[in-house]
Amino acid sequence: MEFGALLDDAFSYTKEGILCNISRWAALILAVICLGIPMNGYAMRIYRGTDTAPDVDRWGTLFIDGIKLVIVGLVYSIPILVVWAFIYGSMILTLGQGNLEAAGNFEPNLALLLLMYAVEIAVGIIMPIASIRFARTGSFGEAFNFGAIFGTIGKIGWINYLLALIILTLVIGIPIFILMFGIIIVGGGGIYLVVGGGVELLFAIAGLLILAMLILSPIIGVFQARYMTRVYESQEQAE
Repeated sequence: MEFGALLDDAFSYTKEGILCNISRWAALILAVICLGIPMNGYAMRIYRGTDTAPDVDRWGTLFIDGIKLVIVGLVYSIPILVVWAFIYGSMILTLGQGNLEAAGNFEPNLALLLLMYAVEIAVGIIMPIASIRFARTGSFGEAFNFGAIFGTIGKIGWINYLLALIILTLVIGIPIFILMFGIIIVGGGGIYLVVGGGVELLFAIAGLLILAMLILSPIIGVFQARYMTRVYESQEQAE
């Protein structure tokens, strides 16, 4: 798998479709503000395979597709929530009974924590392929057809697929971390000189972080959707 070519393709797709199209970028920011549901619907359009970024239109369809993708995500989150409930359920019950001291002394079960992390990783590996299969077939059943999902990953190559996910995480995560760190340190320092410390400083930094994520979310969403679509299509090319 040519990871450099995949990244170049996703960068070009995002640049031409979003960065060079301010009106589309603004529309996707609005889609993010709408609880991200239309943005999920837009990702579904990319998952279906387009040579260029699609237009942000037919908002009703975007909402419907976005809700469907949310439902798929919620179903996949059930195992994580079940393990989480086993870990923290007793603490929540203790808090509900007003026993703050006992809740403060709560220590989660290490084995269950490791299990929860393992389940989260497994879901993170499966979800991209499940989402793309769902987008292309329109069938909820195909989003949970684990035989077909694992078959697709097998055709891509498990090592190639896992490397593709790791690369995507690093390519998105490192710049975001640097940007957020810069906003907190540099932006926070500038705000401190204007308004001083205290609650005002915290609110101002939080506002800058939220604004940055609103602006960047469409770029990140389109980039990762295109990248994972090309990873998915690599198994078709290998046949």
